[in-house]
Amino acid sequence: MNHLPTAIDTGAPVHAGSAASPSRARRHTARMMAVACALALCGAVTSAAAADMVAQKKPVYVCQMASHAHMAGHPVAEYDKPGICPTDGMELIDKSQRLRVAVLIFNGVQDIDYSGPMEVFGQSGATIFTVAGSTNSVRSAWGLQMTPDYDLEHAPQADIVVVPGGDVGSVIRDPKALDWTRARAVDSRAVLSVCTGAFIMGKAGLLDGQSATTIVGATEQLAAMFPKAKVVNDRRYVDNGKIVTTGGLSSGIDGALHMVYRELGALRAESVARGMEYEWREEGKLAFGQLAAYQMPDVAEFVPKGAMWERLIDAGDVNQWEVGGRIELAAGSSDFLDQSAIKMGAAGWRELPAAGKLGRSFTKTSKGKTWQVAMAIQDADAPAVYRLTIKIKQVGA
Repeated sequence: MNHLPTAIDTGAPVHAGSAASPSRARRHTARMMAVACALALCGAVTSAAAADMVAQKKPVYVCQMASHAHMAGHPVAEYDKPGICPTDGMELIDKSQRLRVAVLIFNGVQDIDYSGPMEVFGQSGATIFTVAGSTNSVRSAWGLQMTPDYDLEHAPQADIVVVPGGDVGSVIRDPKALDWTRARAVDSRAVLSVCTGAFIMGKAGLLDGQSATTIVGATEQLAAMFPKAKVVNDRRYVDNGKIVTTGGLSSGIDGALHMVYRELGALRAESVARGMEYEWREEGKLAFGQLAAYQMPDVAEFVPKGAMWERLIDAGDVNQWEVGGRIELAAGSSDFLDQSAIKMGAAGWRELPAAGKLGRSFTKTSKGKTWQVAMAIQDADAPAVYRLTIKIKQVGA
């Protein structure tokens, strides 16, 4: 755009009776006419530009399944008003609201960590593409072979970037992958990690000063590795604005639905959740890390190496939990309980007065809550096979 000078030289002032007055007056008039024409032309250009902007802002609508496989090979049809897509009977969406979503993939990536959010964003009408260290194929944790759409260097910008978990070791050791993740945190609306993808975010320095979460079994490790982050385990997802982290596995679906809610509104998010037949709570509460099961010791710690263990009971809520089953004990039940007591003590549990010949009780206070564990053995229906029950409850709940 051409700009007019800030000062216009109109010549010397014209004085009545001066011999030069007529010619100077003519020059003055000519200059003023030129200025007026320039201003008129500028106004016309500005008006035309404004008209173009109005035309460009007119909504264009497309099918929300425009990127789905059944539409592949067909040009994306555009409509000038909202309605129903004649191809698949779904509601049309505003083209300008179609999110661009980049999904990082790598060897050992956890399948639900990337596929869950992809389903959510796909249902919302997003354009989705995958990114990896190179365009060579990668295999997921369950062996699915995928060919990335882009390598790190050539991936286009995205509105939202998904960083899944899984076998993240190779990624957190890759400077290029970490640089790419950091850069995306600058030029995208949000970077969303799922499960142990939070470790990639942490290694990229994106969790410093942020609240964060990950799969419940790795929250303590995340806190230890990245002490500048505030790690929580009572949320399905944590939204800091640019940086969003979710709990394990299916929590990525909740985090993706939250992003749809945040960027496109409640109506779209709720519609996507219903379409997926997914029970979604936008507030992100009821995290599995709050269940009493995660306060009790892992049975695997007590089962003798090579022994039979068959789980028959595994149920409870946030205040109590019970695990029970059949266990093979060649050394007998008393020896098993003695060895278990030693392991419980090493884990910070204090043994309570004897709970009977074939039982042990323990207590422990953690994060302001006091828990009691009762471990009991009963004879079962076969030689050297017993019924083991471990119960935990919150005291004073």
